Amino acid sequence: MLRHKRKVIGIIVTAVLIFIMGILPKPVSGEVQPIEEMEQKLEGITEEEKAILMDLFAITQEIEELEREEKILIEEISSMEIESRKLEEQIHDKQKDYDAQLEILKQVLVEYQRGGPANYLEILLQADNLTTFLKSINIMKDISHNTGELLSSLEEGKKVLEAEKEQLNASLLAMEKKKTEQQEKINEKLLRKKEQEDYLANLREERDFYQEQLTNLEQMWDDSKKIFAEIVTEISKTIGEGYFTAEDLSLSFTFTSVQGILSEDTLNEILKEHSGLSETIFHFNQEQVSIEVPEKHLILTGNFVMEGDTAIRFEAAEGSFFAIPLEPSAIEDLFRDTPLSIDFKKIAGDAMAIDFTLDKIECREGFIAFAIKIKW
Repeated sequence: MLRHKRKVIGIIVTAVLIFIMGILPKPVSGEVQPIEEMEQKLEGITEEEKAILMDLFAITQEIEELEREEKILIEEISSMEIESRKLEEQIHDKQKDYDAQLEILKQVLVEYQRGGPANYLEILLQADNLTTFLKSINIMKDISHNTGELLSSLEEGKKVLEAEKEQLNASLLAMEKKKTEQQEKINEKLLRKKEQEDYLANLREERDFYQEQLTNLEQMWDDSKKIFAEIVTEISKTIGEGYFTAEDLSLSFTFTSVQGILSEDTLNEILKEHSGLSETIFHFNQEQVSIEVPEKHLILTGNFVMEGDTAIRFEAAEGSFFAIPLEPSAIEDLFRDTPLSIDFKKIAGDAMAIDFTLDKIECREGFIAFAIKIKW
């Protein structure tokens, strides 16, 4: 009986716990809420505060670029050190070969000196018959020839050694130059960091406020860079999945070419419908192409350039994040590992079952006009 009561109580407790867990609000994923809070704070700052934050964030971007350049220099120096060590080993091995050949030549010359020309002449005169005489001549020719080859080999080895030593010296000088560049980058980075610290210190009682805003902005920028890389990958994937029809592209054919247009409305609609990430909006006009990610307060402007036979690639010239201008290095960082390319071969899909090359593109108000050459 007691055991039965305990069992019933256990079931009731379990049911109550499940019910409570079910009605409690679910915790949001790790970084979503903090990012939203940061965005709200940034949206609420004044224009004057934004101007100060703009200066501070510009310094942050410069520091990031200096750190990236410093990292590249470290990798280059490391590679040069490895190559220099290999070169030193090669020089050491060739020097040993050279010394060994030089020793052989010395021994040959010593033997030749001991015998002297008269001794070789005596050998020839002692020949009993023509056959022995000719053999003696051939032996002497071989000795002379081998000595000549040894001398040539030594001379060539000496030249190679000297060339490789010069190469090593040049490599060491280049490495020292790289190390100097690295130190300059470190010094410049430290200087910019001090400049940022001094800037914050001069704000006195507002220092904590701006330090917090700057930290928030930096964290959101890091978050946005990761998300933008995913967006670019998603755009390329969506474009390549065959959602565009011949009507979407307004294709018109001749015997040798095809003309068409890619409108911003069609592109934006397809991306919105088939992409699961933050909405990305393209705007086309005669002056430039702009890409906007409203949720991340990110705007990029630039133009498309032709890439390969059938694709175009977006080259950003300017950008802003929360209306704060982005430095060129920060914009470059967005596309460093994931360039934004649009492949017309993938866009056309089954609408064009022919081989072609992209001939030209032209940005106009609301669309991109393109012409392609058919390969027969």
